[in-house]
Amino acid sequence: MPYIINKTNGQQLTIVQDASVDQTTDLIFVGRNYSGYGEIQNENFLKLLENFSNPTPPASPLIGQTWYNTSDNTLNVCYAEASGTVAAKFKPLSKLNSSETAPTDVDQGQLWYDLISGQLKIWSGVEYVTVGPATGANIKAQWRSDFEYNVLTPDIPVFNIKAVLGTNDEVIAIVSAETYDMDDAYTTPPSYASRTATFTKIAKGITLQGADPVTGSSRSEVTGLTTSSYFWGTAAEALNALHADVATASSGISAETTNTNATYWVPFINTVTNTAYKSSGITFNPSSGVLDTTASRARYADLAERYEADAVYEYGTVLIIGGDKEVTVTDKYADTRVAGIVSKNPAYMMNSEAGTDETHPFIALKGRVLCKVVGTINKGDLLVTSTYPGHAASWAPHAQEGSVIGKALGTQSEGFGVIEVLVV
Repeated sequence: MPYIINKTNGQQLTIVQDASVDQTTDLIFVGRNYSGYGEIQNENFLKLLENFSNPTPPASPLIGQTWYNTSDNTLNVCYAEASGTVAAKFKPLSKLNSSETAPTDVDQGQLWYDLISGQLKIWSGVEYVTVGPATGANIKAQWRSDFEYNVLTPDIPVFNIKAVLGTNDEVIAIVSAETYDMDDAYTTPPSYASRTATFTKIAKGITLQGADPVTGSSRSEVTGLTTSSYFWGTAAEALNALHADVATASSGISAETTNTNATYWVPFINTVTNTAYKSSGITFNPSSGVLDTTASRARYADLAERYEADAVYEYGTVLIIGGDKEVTVTDKYADTRVAGIVSKNPAYMMNSEAGTDETHPFIALKGRVLCKVVGTINKGDLLVTSTYPGHAASWAPHAQEGSVIGKALGTQSEGFGVIEVLVV
């Protein structure tokens, strides 16, 4: 007598006839009085045990059927049965490993719970990418999104960002878009990590641990300072002092803009102790803009001034007065209109705001500077303009008076080159 095979949902799957086998699915159903049914039943059990282990999917799967794909070592589940010419559809189940070291035999999409950091990670095909949490168990500092309840409006949470340090989740700063009061005795809703004596009030912006949000002081309540000191940028306590000759590292320095016609000392700050000093040898008048000192020292070696040029000229180029602007090059030997040499690093820069190096190059008027030269040059030779624009040449006896640029500090045997010149 045949019997009916029904699915879990009650839907009829097939009818198995007596003394026959049914292969509607990937398992073989045996009818009554079929000879050799034991082998078939045992193979069915084996297939279930293996999850139909094979590099190709089962030919007649049912929804919910699992299949172990031996080609990529993934366990898959059927979510759409075959229909007409459309093959059944499988999708892999994520694999999860839990260990202190990363698994080495992994496939793309495989999950791993890192027991050291306490984080869930996924293999991208190249590396493990953290799924979460963003900070692991071994990370002792983080910015954490959180919220508080204003004691005045306890039903409305106030969201903020907290800077948290250490294993005890100590909050050292809170960033908030609102100003609100807190009450340590207020326990409904329950207290949060930042609800301590050091955060009785939270001001809009950044509030430091122990800060007074009314005055802005970040230390007065903690260390007993009587003056207000504020949180500015990267400083936990801003500098607030009197004047340079009494300023110390503890009181700091404050500054203001002035154009008073008076003489002021110029302060100097010790980079190690932060102590301020003054020198009787240097003063400044804000009204006249005059800096008065005994002597000055420069790293470079020439005095130069900006002049407007008719083109962009390289350092060391010899220029004369003329052209469309103020200075230009010449091909005249010993030109008396000579202005000077384009300087790269002037020691003293006159008319410095006239323009840029491209439009108003610095022309060395005195001192040591590099210069383009042509021909044979001996150390000590007087130099004048040459027939090669922008280059200096050695002075000849017939050269006109007033055409000398400077004196050669180097030598050259022939051709073109660059040497140091003392501009006179």
